[in-house]
Amino acid sequence: MSDAPAALGGKMNLLMVLHAHQPVGNFPWVLAKAVAECYQPVVQALAAYPEIRCGLHFSGPLLQYMLANHQELIQTISALVARGQVEMLSGGFYEPLLASIPARDALDQMAMMNQATRQIFGQKPRGFWLAERIWEPALPAKLAPAGLHYTLVDDTHFYYAGLDEAAMYGYHLTEREGHTLALFPTNKQLRYTIPFQEPARTVDFLGRAYAAHGATCATYGDDMEKFGLWPETWEWVFGKGWLVKFFEKILEASDWLATTTPSDFLDSHQAAGRVYPPTASYEEMLTWALPAEASAELESIIHELEEEGRFEKMRRFLRGGQWDNFLIKYRESNLMHKRMLWVSDKVAAAGEKDQARDHLMQAQCNCAYWHGLFGGLYLGHLRQAVHEHLIAAEDILDRAAHGEGPWAECAVADLDRDSNDEVVLSGPALDAVVHPAYGGSVSVLDLRKRRFNLADTLSRRFEAYHEKLTQAVREQASEAQTCHTQDEGVASIHDRVVFKEAHLENYLVYDWYDRACFQDHLLAPRANLDNFSRPDYGEWGDLVTGRYELLDSGAHGEEAWCRLERASHLFAPGGPYPLGMAKGFDLGPGPRLAASYKVRTSDQATPAFRLAVELNFTLLSASDPGKRLERGDERHSLDRSWELPEVEEITLVNATDRFSLRFTPSQAATVWHFPVETVSNSESGLERTYQGSSLSFIWEVPGGAGEWEFGLALELQ
Repeated sequence: MSDAPAALGGKMNLLMVLHAHQPVGNFPWVLAKAVAECYQPVVQALAAYPEIRCGLHFSGPLLQYMLANHQELIQTISALVARGQVEMLSGGFYEPLLASIPARDALDQMAMMNQATRQIFGQKPRGFWLAERIWEPALPAKLAPAGLHYTLVDDTHFYYAGLDEAAMYGYHLTEREGHTLALFPTNKQLRYTIPFQEPARTVDFLGRAYAAHGATCATYGDDMEKFGLWPETWEWVFGKGWLVKFFEKILEASDWLATTTPSDFLDSHQAAGRVYPPTASYEEMLTWALPAEASAELESIIHELEEEGRFEKMRRFLRGGQWDNFLIKYRESNLMHKRMLWVSDKVAAAGEKDQARDHLMQAQCNCAYWHGLFGGLYLGHLRQAVHEHLIAAEDILDRAAHGEGPWAECAVADLDRDSNDEVVLSGPALDAVVHPAYGGSVSVLDLRKRRFNLADTLSRRFEAYHEKLTQAVREQASEAQTCHTQDEGVASIHDRVVFKEAHLENYLVYDWYDRACFQDHLLAPRANLDNFSRPDYGEWGDLVTGRYELLDSGAHGEEAWCRLERASHLFAPGGPYPLGMAKGFDLGPGPRLAASYKVRTSDQATPAFRLAVELNFTLLSASDPGKRLERGDERHSLDRSWELPEVEEITLVNATDRFSLRFTPSQAATVWHFPVETVSNSESGLERTYQGSSLSFIWEVPGGAGEWEFGLALELQ
């Protein structure tokens, strides 16, 4: 291969950028493993091969960890930068999606990373890593004040702009409002061979590209975690020596193949043209962002086209959704995102509040806001990290405004941008966000001192990849449950089908409502816990998702409140029967939230029923013995279903984190509990994940016409 391409003159340049990231809130042991098994050996390999030049990007959370725990790794990278082998890329410090946060925050994130790059590595950055390659046409203007000149997108972006395969080499210029930005398209072929195929496959591809397109560059920009952290890759990349073989193979072809950095290529080559990519990301992301049924259908269409050999011809005209669809697909993601915008506005209005701003920026780390191949949104500790920093930022601002004494606030606003007002009840100990239009439920229950959102329970939903599980069960194909690798490589994570636990199909349960706290069910007398947990128990009411009218709200002294009302029906046999519900929330004084209910029926023929007030809460772990529910001397675990009669008081104990909450019904109630568990995808396979617990307080309501009052209070201890 080396003789024929060399005759063309010049060289093909392989432009590699390796991106390393660990999200805010990830476990320290995960970071330690990532450094030991991936980042450090990759950097050491680069140090041993000074002829191999590339770009590197380390996200802010990872840099902070490395600075605190791995100074020697920082020093090695700095030495590579000093000798001109490595170019460091900037980006949003806490790895936000720059298109999905306010411009003021995006620029703060970029400025923080620019400064860190100069201070840590002694280099002024010229380009930036675009998190998840989430591109918006307005980005060149939005980010112009950051003073950066290039970024990497996928070849997907160029295909969606109507360009063909020949345009996937070199770089193009784009602009918005006259602000210019160079775009390097990362090549999908390279992303799927590096590091998963033998090095010769990649070099052969580059040779063919050189013969076809001449002395230009082919760009590879991807996650460094593929080099040791993805399943089976450590043994392949380091144990079997793929990385060293790859570097050696590049050097063997040095008569026609070179490696370079993005800035050096920019300085020595003209742009191949101009391009105006639409809103886009990589192909897989756009598929995941679709509703689950549409995502499965698109994957099927792509597979059919690939089998027919028509996909490459059609790919320019075939695309999924856009990242913002995750905010529709997952209510939990939208609530986090819109709370982030709410806090961002408060930070901006407060002016110079550096600590609050830093917490806000940490809460903008993208990983917990979406879900595809990795756990992401399905990982409760990542969601809680977002909530933790949002709570911390808001608490700093509120303490500055109110001082250290008692206070309470009530705000009515369309917090989640669905055209319906929410009621935000706030105090120094607790926050609650009430949704009158969604059953008067509570989606946020913040314990301020603990920086914890107790109500952060993910609903159980159908995901496109569940079809792989059900298909395997239908076909009883045991071979579908193991990873099949090729002799000459290792399977890409996109091709793996692995089930981490037997009988996962038993946990494919889907909720018909989005889980929250203080959700009100009208139950038939014979409804039972087993059916309720599935849930196929037969709801007799429409209070769970129905719209309440907001009658009154406000705050005074240490207390904040709201009053709701709904005219409804009991949908029992022989009905419907008229039913009215008055519902109220009182926050404070102190760390206390109380819900009150007044049920009214007017038809003497109304049958007896039960009112169940459901709270969906999380302590992040069901198996930790320090996290449990207690009634007197009784201890009840969070990892199983159970029923208790005549409960007058029950306490949620978190001995691990040293707090507890006491639940007190106004009159003795039957209590049902079951764990809320999902089946979700991760880099290592399909797995069962504890998302929270359903805890319901149930009262009998006699038949006939009448009025009955119930209440439930919780108090932080």
